[in-house]
Amino acid sequence: MRVYFQAINTKVVETKFAMMGNNAVNAKPALEKVADYMMEVMAKNFQSQGRRGGGSWKRISPGWRARKVRMGLDPRIGHATLALRKSMTKRDAPEQILSVGRTRVTLGSKLPYAKVQQRNRPYVYTLAEDRAEMVSIIRRHVLSAWRKKTRAAL
Repeated sequence: MRVYFQAINTKVVETKFAMMGNNAVNAKPALEKVADYMMEVMAKNFQSQGRRGGGSWKRISPGWRARKVRMGLDPRIGHATLALRKSMTKRDAPEQILSVGRTRVTLGSKLPYAKVQQRNRPYVYTLAEDRAEMVSIIRRHVLSAWRKKTRAAL
């Protein structure tokens, strides 16, 4: 005597895996969230003036600090006009480079001094927990397809 048992409709499984595959190759909705998260991370980096995750940005000279105060600029390191910070932390900010595609996010600044600032006082960096959160955002997007109802299940 043979007994057959089908635990789950294979058509449902095939459909759900296909939907997950579609979400994996078109991760733009998740990457929009990753872009927002990246901007939050950059804001934390600026706010901490490089201390986030250890270390600190190189101090500015007392003369430059005094001049910034006299000129009415923000005296914090890397914050004079806030242009660089805004370009890296606010969607649609002037001078921002932000491109979100199906498989990639590009975030940067068109400001001419952005590269020099990054070299001397790095503001673009992530911690292990930041990278883990970005992976988690993408994972949730891919797995969300599994939870959706399918016609095969009806």
